[in-house]
Amino acid sequence: MNTQLFLFRELLGAIRTRSALFFVLSGMLLFLFLTCVASFFMIAPSLENTSTDGQPIEELRVFLSPRLSSSTIDQWFLDWRERDDVAGIRFQFAQEYDKTDSGGVFIVSPADPALASELASEFRSIDGVTEVVEIPREPIIEASSISLVIRIVLLVILVLAIAASLFCFRRGYRELLRGFSGEVRMLRLSGISERMLGALIVALGGLLGLLVGLFLLAALFLFHQIALFNTAAFSQFGGLTSGIRVLSVGMATLVLGVVLGALAGLLGASLLHGREFDALP
Repeated sequence: MNTQLFLFRELLGAIRTRSALFFVLSGMLLFLFLTCVASFFMIAPSLENTSTDGQPIEELRVFLSPRLSSSTIDQWFLDWRERDDVAGIRFQFAQEYDKTDSGGVFIVSPADPALASELASEFRSIDGVTEVVEIPREPIIEASSISLVIRIVLLVILVLAIAASLFCFRRGYRELLRGFSGEVRMLRLSGISERMLGALIVALGGLLGLLVGLFLLAALFLFHQIALFNTAAFSQFGGLTSGIRVLSVGMATLVLGVVLGALAGLLGASLLHGREFDALP
C-alpha cells in the first residue's frame, strides 16, 4: 500500500468522538458559509409577466403620408396642439421607427387615457394618416427593498460562519493530533518528513471541504427543481430558476469549499510545531 494512503487511513482512524464532533460542526458552519456565498448569486427577481394588456394608452403614434406637404403638417400640428383632448404633441421622422419608411409621425399624448381609443379612431379617419398605433403604458414594477436586507443579513452570517468554522476546525485538529501525538513522534523518528505530515492534515481538510461542497451542489440542484415548479416561493431568489447559474455557482462553491478546507488544514498543520510532538515521552 502507498505510504501516504496508509498514513492518511491511520489519521482518519485516529478520529474520536470529541474530534469528530468538532469536525461535523465545522462542516455545518462551512456549509452555512458556502450557502451564503451561493445565495448572493441567486438573489434576483423572478421572471414576471409584464404584459401591457389592460394598461391605459400612454401615447398615439400617428403616421403621416409622405405625400403631405410641410405646410399641411405644420397646420395639423398647430391645430392638434390646441385640442382639449390632447395633452401634448411632437413630431418625429418615420425613419426613427423603421429605416425603410418615409414621412413623419406625430407623437400624441391623450389628455384622458380613457378617451384615447376614440381619439385614435378620429385620427385614422383623416385623409393623409396612414396608420395610428396605440402605445399602452408600461406596467410599473416596484423593486422591493427586501433584497438589500437579505444581502446584509447574509453578509453578517457569512462572516460569523467562516470565523466559527475555522475555530472549530482548529479545535478538531487539536483533539485529533492530541490522540495521534504518539504516532507523529514515531513517524518523525522513522524519517517521515514534516512536509508529508502537514500534507496529510491539509488533505483531510480538503476532503471535508469537498464533501461539504458536494452536499451544497446537491442542495442547489434540488432547490432548482423546486423553484421551476414554484417560482412564487422563490421570488427573491429568482436565480434558482436558471440551470446554468445554479451549475456554475455550485461548481464555484465546490472549489471554494475545497480551498477553505485545505486552508483550515494548514491551520491544523501548524499545531505540529507544539512541544508534545518533539520527542518521545
